[in-house]
Amino acid sequence: MGQVESTSDQHGATAETVGDKVLNAVTAPLAACCSTRAPARASVLLNSKKGELPVCNAAYKGDLHELQSLAHQGPGRKLHVGEKDADENTPLHWAAVRGHPKATDYLIQCDADVNYKNKDKDTPIHWACSGGNVEVIKLLLAAQADGLARNSDYTTPLHFAAADGHAQAVSLLLQAMRHRKHEAVNAANMDKDSPLHWVASEGHIAVVKILLEEGAEVNSVNKDLNTPLLVACAEGHVEVVKLLLASGANVQMYNKDHWSAVHWACASGRQEVKQPMLKWLSALHM
Repeated sequence: MGQVESTSDQHGATAETVGDKVLNAVTAPLAACCSTRAPARASVLLNSKKGELPVCNAAYKGDLHELQSLAHQGPGRKLHVGEKDADENTPLHWAAVRGHPKATDYLIQCDADVNYKNKDKDTPIHWACSGGNVEVIKLLLAAQADGLARNSDYTTPLHFAAADGHAQAVSLLLQAMRHRKHEAVNAANMDKDSPLHWVASEGHIAVVKILLEEGAEVNSVNKDLNTPLLVACAEGHVEVVKLLLASGANVQMYNKDHWSAVHWACASGRQEVKQPMLKWLSALHM
């Protein structure tokens, strides 16, 4: 693919080359692919009427003594576990994302709904997996949290755990869902991204290995027909590229813009990505 040199206009600004325009047009859908919508890590923790939320705040801080004190002050000496902030997050959401196992356990004992969905349809286990909070994940699963819960984007907790490179959380989830493992490991969200797409984009090799060993479909395609290999090549994750190739990734599959993983490897300009791809391709034609 030829390289068109940049030109400067009369004001000295560098004009966009034809090559730049082509690359930008092709990368636009890929940039949207695999973009994790991670849960908030901080909040004013106010409800829709701008009132204070003492239970959510205590859960956010992991303050077990404060939670117990609030329980004694509540109606019928019960903790108000159904308290919700402006985004409909419960105290359990906040304890989960902050990684507070003692607070999580206490909230569960107080009958907090482990599968309650906030305005984005995230459950507490979505948030716990995004943070890789293994002890919290264990508690939620033991309390019958749905490990295959879908949020508004149809994204699962496994997507979150995989994308953020939390290998232990990924293994824990798949072990807990062993009877639905194939469904879980290949679950596609609204963009048809699987957990393997997301982790291939981020380059977490340990998680890629776990997903492949547990039956992830190496040549799965998303709505733009991008495969995990294509995504890994575009992001320049050479070790992921090598592992996907060794696991049977098809180098000749094209996305909707008629780009293959080989095109992306060459466009990246990174020899360490391009060389294994070209070597693999040449072997196919021998």
